[in-house]
Amino acid sequence: MESALVEQLDLDLFTGFAVKIEIFEGPVDLLVYLVRREELDISEIALAQITGPYLAYLETMEAINIEVAGEFVVTAATLLQIKSRRLLPATAVEDLEEEEDELELVSQMQQHAAQYRAYREAAEALAESRQLRRQVYVRALEGSGAMASGFVRLEDISIFDLVGAVRELLEHAEEETAHTVQRPAVTLAERIEDILFQLRAAGDQPLSFVELVGTPVTRQFIVMSFLALLELMRRRRVQVRQDKPRADIVIQLVSESALATEAAAQQS
Repeated sequence: MESALVEQLDLDLFTGFAVKIEIFEGPVDLLVYLVRREELDISEIALAQITGPYLAYLETMEAINIEVAGEFVVTAATLLQIKSRRLLPATAVEDLEEEEDELELVSQMQQHAAQYRAYREAAEALAESRQLRRQVYVRALEGSGAMASGFVRLEDISIFDLVGAVRELLEHAEEETAHTVQRPAVTLAERIEDILFQLRAAGDQPLSFVELVGTPVTRQFIVMSFLALLELMRRRRVQVRQDKPRADIVIQLVSESALATEAAAQQS
């Protein structure tokens, strides 16, 4: 069913990553994220407009080993129904069951948007819930080497912000053909060290994710860079932020003094 809904990337390029990423946000979270990013009202028209971006995000999540629950695929099917219905001429007889599904999805999004407003108004009371959603769980499989299992705190960004940044790079990745000169595959440990070196060289100046990855690069290199960034975030070695929607994801090295202060606080 998934292959029928989403045009697949060449997933052979992504095999061998010994890690799975579990997220705590669902399809409605992604829909609300996309609607807010595009500054749209929550309606059937908006859902039809974000069907393409939703499927693109779903494709990227699968490509970088984020575990996609079945609810994401069901929502994708509903979005496609909404979009197709809006492209067809109106008829006197409507499919009531499909219409109810679509209205239910709109209702869920509206309720979710109301919850976001409630979160801002009751920040302290809902801090624990918000903290849970602002993290992912990286499950390292056998042979993952430099990457360990554990929660990654995302702080001021969403997992969908990171997925969007990876998606944009994948769209401009270097195409590999039978005539492409094969370069040695970079390991996760090497990519982690490379990113740390780049950030140290930049000093107090943050670097964007695009600058850290560089161009032109292969899809394999982009995904490895994403995993390396997650591992550095898990280790609390970097700070990652996005100042506004659609802005670059920027990364800055956490100072040694800040690391020492945090370590001392954990021991006390």
